Amino acid sequence: MSHGLLGNTGTLSGQHLLEGLRNLRASGTLALASGTGSVLLQVARGQVEASHKLGSYDSLEAPGQGFHLYPHEPSSAPRLPGLCTDSASPLLRSLPRFEPATMLPPALVDLRLLLDSLRARAFNGALSFQGEGRSGAALFLQGRIGAAAAERGGYVHEASDAMRMLQRAGLDEGGPPLELDALDPQVVRSLLGLALGRSAPNADPSSFSGLVLEAQGARFVRNGQLYLQIEGGAGGPTTPFALLADDAAMPDLHLPDEPPGWEQQRYGLTLRGQDALNPMTELAMHFRSAFGRSGQQVLEALGGGMTLEQASERLHLDLQELKPWLKRLEDEGLLRAERA
Repeated sequence: MSHGLLGNTGTLSGQHLLEGLRNLRASGTLALASGTGSVLLQVARGQVEASHKLGSYDSLEAPGQGFHLYPHEPSSAPRLPGLCTDSASPLLRSLPRFEPATMLPPALVDLRLLLDSLRARAFNGALSFQGEGRSGAALFLQGRIGAAAAERGGYVHEASDAMRMLQRAGLDEGGPPLELDALDPQVVRSLLGLALGRSAPNADPSSFSGLVLEAQGARFVRNGQLYLQIEGGAGGPTTPFALLADDAAMPDLHLPDEPPGWEQQRYGLTLRGQDALNPMTELAMHFRSAFGRSGQQVLEALGGGMTLEQASERLHLDLQELKPWLKRLEDEGLLRAERA
């Protein structure tokens, strides 16, 4: 799917760009962003049919505005493609882009200092990456990271595990750049409602504010009014998610404390670990009683040569859930870390 044209009006104004569309009798969506807000213009054959302001957007007459021009047939509301239209993550599919992102070369940016700076600035928006079969994004509201999602090989990581993938992307010298997008808090709060699972099946459509996930994409709604449609869906029922209104209910995610690459560590079975998996030994009976089937699966996965990350994906456990199992198995002398 084409993502249209992204750029900056430079010495021209947003009005100049709009007049060009009018002369061409073009149809589509024009998003314009300034330092104080943004506006979404629904254009049909050169005429503006709807305008939706976000934040304290000033004027079409101002020069130097970022823009996203997305051509499409006349529609009922402004439309934009999602950041990762074919992702298995609803959050990554639903992220809009209103203007060109700030590109940050990996390995040349101290990610912890960047996150500290964004927190100090009370930044609203997203920090994302995509390319080489992986993608991810962290959502910022008033400088705090309230949600994160990342995908690789069709497997979606969330929260702290997604932050690990973001950390790895920031250290990958040959990888895709990190991309920083400013977004209006209304948009971020709607995305947070989706990411945090605030489903609202009984919401009153006339007053609903948030995001409606659909088979073909997502709809952003404010006080019952549709102001943006996102293209890029993966099937499934229509589900409304109420925007996050209470900041106290939002998580505050951080980069992991473990050193970069910790999730790539491999482990091997000790002789005691081998006996624990041998049903003919007395230790195996004790192990099954003490650790259960879940512990046995973790020992088999890690003892079989999987990295921590691979084991977490295979067993459908977050890395934070896997860590206590790893500690118990190491404390029991069943596993030992392999040298790189």
